[in-house]
Amino acid sequence: MRSHKTKPPLKSFSQPFLSVSSHSVIAMQASNAFKAAFLQKILEGLQLGLQTSENMSLAERKEVVKVSSDVAMAFARGGANWSRAIITNLSKEGKTKSLVRTMLGKDVERFNKPSHTSKKVTTKKILKRSYRIKRTVRKSFASGLTRSLVKKRTQVLKRIVPGGDLLSDELSFLGETLDYIVSLKAQVHLMQGIANAVDALNRR
Repeated sequence: MRSHKTKPPLKSFSQPFLSVSSHSVIAMQASNAFKAAFLQKILEGLQLGLQTSENMSLAERKEVVKVSSDVAMAFARGGANWSRAIITNLSKEGKTKSLVRTMLGKDVERFNKPSHTSKKVTTKKILKRSYRIKRTVRKSFASGLTRSLVKKRTQVLKRIVPGGDLLSDELSFLGETLDYIVSLKAQVHLMQGIANAVDALNRR
């Protein structure tokens, strides 16, 4: 018979979620279509936002890079609740409004349209993993974890995930959270690749 080793629980504020979802998130990867759309859109944003970089401060250039990266990630993902929230928030801010609208063009209106808060994420793999997480979280109550503590930690997590406070359904929220984490992971990986490419060109 095979022996099963028990893993020690994670000691973090999101233990009920991260302890059961970390392996699932690692296994999930952004699609090639996402990566292609992200790279195309961020290059457009950097080209538009840094046209007058000689007259911009370092803080302003960093802001252009950050906004371009966030808009590119939201655009590449499409109609997720969190992606809509990112575009809506950025398109309202005075400093970033112009760049966001220039990058997205007519698509900005599509992202700013209100979405149904009860709508579940449509990705089948995410829904399946979210359902398994939901069952595991329920089992954790038997281990002495109170409902009030889970609710408190969920509220904290909802403040981290863009648009998370609009989702009242637990399954939809978990699906959105996983989707957001996968997209963030791809964003970091692609941005690192861009930084490495620029560094290599500067060394020539």
